[in-house]
Amino acid sequence: MAGKVTVGAEKVTQKSIAARIDGEEITVGELDGNLQFVLHDIAEMEHKLRLNKLQEIIAKTTEVGKDIEILLPVPEPPRIELPYEGRSVRGNPEAPVTIAVFCSYQSPHCKSFQPMLRQLLNKYPGWVRQVNFDFPLKFHREGIRAATSARCAAEQGIFWEYHDALYTKTPDLGAETYSQTARHLLMDGNRFVSCIEEGGYRDLVLQDQDIALQLGLQNVPIVFINGLYLKGKRPFKQYAYWIEKELVKLDIDPKQDHAWIQTKNNKDRLPVTNLPLALVGISKSSVESKSRALIEVEGQRAQYFFPGQALLKEVSLKRLQEGYAVIDNRGTVERLPLKGEGQNVIPLTSSLQHDESLRQRIEQPQGAQGKKLIDPDGVLTLGQAWLAQQLEQREALEAKFIKAELEVEGHHLMRLEGVADNEFFTALGFEENDVLLRVNDSWVHSGQNELWNALTSGKVIDVAFMRKGLPHRLQYVVEELGYFEENSEE
Repeated sequence: MAGKVTVGAEKVTQKSIAARIDGEEITVGELDGNLQFVLHDIAEMEHKLRLNKLQEIIAKTTEVGKDIEILLPVPEPPRIELPYEGRSVRGNPEAPVTIAVFCSYQSPHCKSFQPMLRQLLNKYPGWVRQVNFDFPLKFHREGIRAATSARCAAEQGIFWEYHDALYTKTPDLGAETYSQTARHLLMDGNRFVSCIEEGGYRDLVLQDQDIALQLGLQNVPIVFINGLYLKGKRPFKQYAYWIEKELVKLDIDPKQDHAWIQTKNNKDRLPVTNLPLALVGISKSSVESKSRALIEVEGQRAQYFFPGQALLKEVSLKRLQEGYAVIDNRGTVERLPLKGEGQNVIPLTSSLQHDESLRQRIEQPQGAQGKKLIDPDGVLTLGQAWLAQQLEQREALEAKFIKAELEVEGHHLMRLEGVADNEFFTALGFEENDVLLRVNDSWVHSGQNELWNALTSGKVIDVAFMRKGLPHRLQYVVEELGYFEENSEE
């Protein structure tokens, strides 16, 4: 290296001069700005080492029953700003806390992270929302194409259902996976395939990738909670800690219910609109962006509207509830009641939680003292029309269940054979030689198989199975898609 190089040994602060190059100064703060995530990772490692040593000391020197107060401060993550505009949102679109996730659809780590995200949304309904950033890694051959296909699904209004379905197939992604997923979600297949082949969304995926690289991100998943950096998959309590800290900063009690889920109270409080609108029918979906309403505007023939669409000048449909619509009338929130108050509601299957007693029977089949099942690997949405078509071949599908060696309740468990190229079982996330264990709270064996009844029950379905000696669990939601498309000309 040409020129003179000298090394200093002063105490380092953010204002310390790290170097002078031809008289131009570079401060430590400037360096740290480019290394903020790496330095935080190091700070977290130091904190973990200190905490482990502290726990060793406590275990050796503290008598049982004594009060212990740990005051070791948790390193504050760096905070950044991210562009959220135009992204699909899961949860309350106006939630005060945003969970931004950088992931790749071909990453097994991102796949295993999905149950954690669902837990957080269920724990803080209304208070948090999730947005997705695409970060396909270089060695993920299908990473960019998978992310592009998800944006094509968003074009048809079913981003999150498609997002969840892809992660159940990870890492085995490809053209057939995308088209098959589109079929069972009742998408416009030609439009979907054209969208992928034209690559119109590829640039947006690469823009997300550039954001990640400019931030210095290297692996996935990476989470930002209101911009606070959290690297890698962590225990639930760590995410909850930062979410609750953000809520407290906003003077919000994390244990308080959000008005977003208090639909009955909302109905009582909202004034009824006097606008020339008539709500003829409601199609309420578990996915808010897919809920829609038949509304007569100024006495004209009823048309269907989605949340966010304009009804009149400066008037838009805000959201749908059971029996009424919430509208934004020039900044004032009002209620548009359904004609007949409860009549003509067109219900769709809702992916709500099971009731408490059923949930306990599902998750702890051996009772309160038994081992609890793992969290679901994913939640798959199935189009009702697609499912009905598949079940026309029920006899052939049932023939794919072969007796396994293990027994339960005096009967053999059932193993899947010859399903590798079968659209029905592949769409449900099953593979060759999977052994089904339970459907909801019932065992699957040679004496009974509740899968068929469950799929036509109109309720969320919970399936547990074994694959290569390891337990897995999936949930299915059957949606009655396409009602308005079929009836809008009447």
